[in-house]
Amino acid sequence: MPSRVANCPNCGGQVEFKAGASLLAVCPYCASAVARVGDDITELEILGQVAPLADLGSPLSLGTSGKYKGRGFTLVGQLQLDHGQGPWNEWYAAFDTGHWGWIAEAQGQVYITFAKDVSGLPQFSQARVGARFTADGHSMVVVEQRRAKFLTAQGELPFAVAPGKYFNYADVQGAEGMFGTIDYGTGQVAEALFLGEALNYEQLFDKATLRDVEPGQAAGAVGLNCPNCGSGVELRAPDDAQRVACGTCGSLLDCSKGNELFLLTAAKRPGPEPLLAVGSVGKLSGIKWTIYGHLERSVSYDGVRYFWEEYLLHGGVKEGYRWLTCSDGHWTWVDPVHAGDVQPAGARGAKFGADTFRHFQSASARVDSLRGEFYWKVAIGERVATHDYIKPPRVLSRELAAEEVSWSLGSYLQPEEVQEAFGLKKALPSPTGVAPHQPNPHSRPLKGMMMAGAAMSLLLILVAGLMMVTSKNAVVLNQEWPVVSPTPAKGVAQTTKKHVGTKIQSQPFTLSGRSNLALKLISDVNSGWLFLDGEVFDLTSNRTHRVGIQVKYQSGYSGGTSWARGGKSRVVFLGDLPAGQYIFRGTPEWTAWGKAPTRFAIEAREDVFIGSHAVAIFFLLWILPLLKAMQYYGFEKRRWAESDHVG
Repeated sequence: MPSRVANCPNCGGQVEFKAGASLLAVCPYCASAVARVGDDITELEILGQVAPLADLGSPLSLGTSGKYKGRGFTLVGQLQLDHGQGPWNEWYAAFDTGHWGWIAEAQGQVYITFAKDVSGLPQFSQARVGARFTADGHSMVVVEQRRAKFLTAQGELPFAVAPGKYFNYADVQGAEGMFGTIDYGTGQVAEALFLGEALNYEQLFDKATLRDVEPGQAAGAVGLNCPNCGSGVELRAPDDAQRVACGTCGSLLDCSKGNELFLLTAAKRPGPEPLLAVGSVGKLSGIKWTIYGHLERSVSYDGVRYFWEEYLLHGGVKEGYRWLTCSDGHWTWVDPVHAGDVQPAGARGAKFGADTFRHFQSASARVDSLRGEFYWKVAIGERVATHDYIKPPRVLSRELAAEEVSWSLGSYLQPEEVQEAFGLKKALPSPTGVAPHQPNPHSRPLKGMMMAGAAMSLLLILVAGLMMVTSKNAVVLNQEWPVVSPTPAKGVAQTTKKHVGTKIQSQPFTLSGRSNLALKLISDVNSGWLFLDGEVFDLTSNRTHRVGIQVKYQSGYSGGTSWARGGKSRVVFLGDLPAGQYIFRGTPEWTAWGKAPTRFAIEAREDVFIGSHAVAIFFLLWILPLLKAMQYYGFEKRRWAESDHVG
């Protein structure tokens, strides 16, 4: 639709309505908010005069063109709103197809939305932060509920509202970057839903069309004086800053009203000296970040207060803000997370992407001190409810205030990484204790040991199976002897407790090759023991291999139950015997508390597979993994000892 031009009723200057849906245009000559009456552009009325726009350091401007899903658009209007925590920009985008939409800016991202005809939206009083509902077939969560003021505008807008008016709204998020705003007007009933998604500037605009607002220009430092002590106060981001702390006296100052600083609180001390100086520059993930602010926050458990540091970092307009935190020497890099991409997972979990995080701790976090400047109106004593979910080395955190909920994803950093990023000459303090999301140092070694143990165990099973199948296990001797007591010498009596028998010798037997030899002693011993003190004699080399074998067996009947202990046979092994002829000889000894043994036998087998050796090797293979597993679970026990779920 071609643009339409009319004369401003206030100054007579030309006012252009480029988009067919536009109902209000700001006169470029006298800044009057000119609204058309009905469809007739010749009937215009003045709704008031708009204030000058605040330069918020946006790379966008009127007339900037972009493309969304193949459809071209042009920014024909700019609206500035404020919910009490600082102003923000919303741009009216007229599409080549005749449609229109909104593009909002916040924290280095742009949010494009379009009007949706949806019924059944919650009332304003029901749209509390964290509440979930379904809209347009999508599951949505309320992330912000506020009352905003229409500050000023330029260009044209699709509504006829006088500057200075207030309206209620709720921002919502869905999965995969979906973003929306419910407009409640001045009441409780939803008047419209604007639904779209969060994107980067480059996804909507060609870089060549954006204003150059890199740090040092629109966000360059300006100097002002503290109204409490008169010292100079530097603002590194005058376009964004809402609060700044005087570096000399620690006073908290309001810097949201132009080039003046207003004293909010006169602090006697600014808090602990930060490990990283405000204003220092570091490079992480290939991006330069400047430290704009430093907070000390704390939580209280059982009357004990636990403190940690938070650093506000700025990476330029397109990167926005990030956080770097330090607690007991443990560092964490924190990125914002789209709340719609976080889903509940059971009673104690939260799911983000493909990962499920376990609830670790909930608390009420308080701001205790601050330095530098901040993009929201922070105050000493400010509190938010925190909920942390962990899957080391990451922590998923939820911060809930009365009017806003936000999610973030923290990634554990080693102190050496922070030291290198900021070029520190002095080493940062070593971490103490175990951080909730600290990587378990035993995790990777344990995984490697488990994999190696599994591989070696499989190999052991294969080798043992092969040896068991290929072993001869052949009987080379099976001979029995009676138990005979020698006639005692004249004047010497055989003891009643121990008997020594006649020495025996086996028939010769042959080993066909070098192998082990299994000797099995079998006896009818009952309620006693029989010991054979013997030797295997090599007839070829005249070498002797000593061996002793004992069987012990007891049985009885008591309390109506039969019982037995021990056994009537026993096997011992001799290893690595060469091929040749052998004999076994030995002397039996025994005791008997009842009937004495009457016989015993020796069975010899060559090349026998010894399963107990494989079992012993198996357990030896798993000793180190077991010790490492104990270290791993000991570390986890220390981690969870600090959680809400001890034990």
